[in-house]
Amino acid sequence: MKKEGSWLFIYIFLFIVLLILRIAGPSQAFFNWTQIHAHIFHSALAILLALSLSEIAGIYLKHASLIRIAHYILFFGTCIAIIFIFQDKLLSASISLGIAAAALAFIFQSPVLNLMGWIYLTMGQIYKEGDRIRINDLKGDILDVNPLRTKVREVGGEYVNADLPSGRLITFPNSLLLTTPISNYSKYFPYIWVDAAFQLTYDTDFGFVMKNIQDIVAKNLKKYKKDMEQRYTVMLHFFDVKKEEFSMINFNLNAVNSWIELRVTYPVNPKEQSGITTKVNTDIINFLKKHPKKAAFPKGTAR
Repeated sequence: MKKEGSWLFIYIFLFIVLLILRIAGPSQAFFNWTQIHAHIFHSALAILLALSLSEIAGIYLKHASLIRIAHYILFFGTCIAIIFIFQDKLLSASISLGIAAAALAFIFQSPVLNLMGWIYLTMGQIYKEGDRIRINDLKGDILDVNPLRTKVREVGGEYVNADLPSGRLITFPNSLLLTTPISNYSKYFPYIWVDAAFQLTYDTDFGFVMKNIQDIVAKNLKKYKKDMEQRYTVMLHFFDVKKEEFSMINFNLNAVNSWIELRVTYPVNPKEQSGITTKVNTDIINFLKKHPKKAAFPKGTAR
């Protein structure tokens, strides 16, 4: 804060000095004031004003993305202001500038599309740093976003089947956001539903089994339950969806050949999915093994 404040003081001081010179300059005999001098002074004033506003944004805006957006707006605004200041000098070169602009538009087609993708991302709040997303075959956590590209820490992928970091950092252009569906695992309701299937015989006491499995899952998710319920309610309210009861644990039974497939579904944080599902599945399997008379696995030709 102290460093930023000192730079702000310097920029404001220089701005005031130049403003005084601009006002007093034309009337002073010692200074041969010309139109080009006026243009230079006006440009310098615009730059100092932009730098001062940039420092103010850095002091009062807390979110890094907002500070970055403010800096880009001030940069482009200053460039446009300088162009307008020198527009009388540019009229004679308008044809050349038009040709150059067309050439630059062709050359910078990809960067412009990336910038449009970044604007779409920022205005629509599609994702932010720290979110877990999927785009095409890529799934991972957002590390960094700038106007041209997004950097992601890959999860799963070519070498890892579980939802764990693969060790690869992947970069993709922001223009991809304009044409590709994006799944955000962290926005609004930062949990995803996962399920586990267990094959049991028809002789299984499914009432007993489901009650105990529900207790096992509830025990493992106990510290997340309150947050899940609150976020689920907020999400429904945000999208103006009719309020419905949050069902954390659900069961499904399917008759498959000569056995029954019991499937339990529950929500987990996608970044903790691997650890939680492993713990839940281990606890359920240990429970089933302890009660062979209540829960039997199909064997031999029964599979």
